[in-house]
Amino acid sequence: MFDVERYAFQIETTTRAIFKCKRYGIGVIAESDFIVKNPLIPMIAVLGNFYNKVDISSKDKIDEFIELYHLEVCKSIEEIGEVKIKEIISKFNNIVKIV
Repeated sequence: MFDVERYAFQIETTTRAIFKCKRYGIGVIAESDFIVKNPLIPMIAVLGNFYNKVDISSKDKIDEFIELYHLEVCKSIEEIGEVKIKEIISKFNNIVKIV
């Protein structure tokens, strides 16, 4: 078993920073308990926040991310697994850094 809360906290921190909100801001998607069960929802919300503001290259990166991980949308961090959630978070953070 791996520490799902650690990964949820990473996603929560980025989500809260982008939306400039408190823990329960933007509904509950910026809250680690929600993120443990639904990690892709806040990530897609964050990326969607940038989508109409970025150039075509960045849009392509966002589209690729969503296409690559769309089957994980209804899965919890535990269901996704530690190796894959690390990969997803890394790619997510790389996109957020460039947009």
